[in-house]
Amino acid sequence: MMWLLLSLALTLPAQARTLIISDSHGEGAYGSELASLIEKEQDVSFYAFGGTAPADWIEGFTQPWGFWEYHSDRLNLRGQKRPTPLLQQLVSDLRPERVIISLGTNLIWREHLPKDIEYIKSLIEIVRASGAECIWVGSPDLNPTKPSQIRRELEVRGLLKLEVKNCQLIESWSFTHYPDRSGDGIHYDAIALRGKDLARNWARDVFHQLPIHPITFDSDFHESRINSSALINFAE
Repeated sequence: MMWLLLSLALTLPAQARTLIISDSHGEGAYGSELASLIEKEQDVSFYAFGGTAPADWIEGFTQPWGFWEYHSDRLNLRGQKRPTPLLQQLVSDLRPERVIISLGTNLIWREHLPKDIEYIKSLIEIVRASGAECIWVGSPDLNPTKPSQIRRELEVRGLLKLEVKNCQLIESWSFTHYPDRSGDGIHYDAIALRGKDLARNWARDVFHQLPIHPITFDSDFHESRINSSALINFAE
């Protein structure tokens, strides 16, 4: 095991021009597509940890909902449970020029909104202090079933619009739509038949709002390479 960990450490990039942190949306088709789009222009480091909200990336909490760590042409790692990386450490190690924070969905199921405001501000401050460009991708449209969750979803949208300052906010909820009576109401990948297409479309719409020069290419081919090359799986 020690040689494997050492081997993985040696494969990490010295610098990633774009660093992305995300929740479980990033583990699926949305994350793969967004990474494939960006890395046609520049190296990407992508950390997607299921169940995470801003607090996890400050405190390093462990969530049991899986993770995906990807570095362009160097490492493709999936597993079930691992402490959430600290954003402060990631920007220190990777020295990115741009940090994309794709978080917000899990705030809807948490009950600590005042504290979450401070965590949102802390993530932005970490990015700004590093000198990197800051972009926050808000959660997509969801389909919660309980009235309290519906209210909370609207509250979180308002919170992000109010508190995400000195950081570009991409309001994903404004250009996505979660179909009624489909999937689990949260993950687009869970929608039968066309869920992955909806997730990829969300990623493409996000990409077009990034300050990266777009080019024409076969993203489906590139995503298949991301999903298959050098994939390492760790069980809990």
